[in-house]
Order: sequence, then structure tokens, then C-alpha cells
Amino acid sequence: MTRARLAVMSGLIGVAALGIEAYAQQDGALVELHERRREGRKVCMSEHTHSGSSTGQPNRKAAEVAAIRDWAGFTAWEYGDHWGNFNIAGSKRMSCTQGSGGWGCDIEARPCKPAR
Repeated sequence: MTRARLAVMSGLIGVAALGIEAYAQQDGALVELHERRREGRKVCMSEHTHSGSSTGQPNRKAAEVAAIRDWAGFTAWEYGDHWGNFNIAGSKRMSCTQGSGGWGCDIEARPCKPAR
């Protein structure tokens, strides 16, 4: 193998390693406080949940979206963007009610991220 090829291959391996390291560094420091486990194609916090809520929304759908946005925003802020995906969260619970001020929802779920 020529030196040029070796140099290119070494560079590609280095870039791949940096990509993996960058992905690992996306976790916030608080992730280490919680037990995690692999669940299929994702890694989830074993017992720890986050909650989100909404109030004063014009309909149930808007209340659900606002509560999910609340959950996702705080979860991503605390642990890193890839933990804030409600679509892959575990143990999801949602409760919505309509009152005189509009619709509101309360949600709770365990943060998960795609496994690598």
C-alpha cells in the first residue's frame, strides 16, 4: 500500500473516530446521574422520567403539542438534543383536560436516544 493511501485511510479513520467522539460528547453532564439501559434500537433512562405541561390552548391537539414541546425542550436542555425526542421516549403518559381557560395537558416519559 502506498504512503498516500495510508495517509488517506488514516485520515478517514481519524474523522470517523471524531464523529463517534462528538456524538458521545452531545450528552449533557447530568446524563451520568441516571441509570440507562438499551431497549431495542435506543438507550433509555431506566427509572428517571421528565414531565411537560400546557395550559390555555384552544383545542386538545394544540395542548398535546405544547406539552410535548415543553417536555422535549427541557429534556434536550438538560441532557442534549438527541435525548429530547418524545417520539422515542419510553413509558409515556398523557392526561388532558378542558377547563374554562382552554385545554391543558400533563405528560411524563422516560428520555431515550437512538443507540449507536
